[in-house]
Amino acid sequence: MFGPKIKSLRLEHGLKQRQLAELLETDKPMYSKMELGARRVRRDMIPQLAELYQVSEKELMTLWLADGVYATLKEEDEKLRLTAIDLAREYFSGE
Repeated sequence: MFGPKIKSLRLEHGLKQRQLAELLETDKPMYSKMELGARRVRRDMIPQLAELYQVSEKELMTLWLADGVYATLKEEDEKLRLTAIDLAREYFSGE
């Protein structure tokens, strides 16, 4: 979810992957993997991206967190995934 979003934003702004890689102090192949979802964007990069694209940091953070949840649960069977999500929801509701 996060990778396609930052790719879409980059294209909307007419920027090249090389430019984003420089901004985020990484190399172009690594940035390309971030857009493809093969590598996770570091959390500290999110404010930079939000500022550059003039989008909500909260929106980008939500996508980033959702990607982390998905990556953790994708290999599990559906019933176990949904049970774990429900349990986490209960946990957060009780805070």
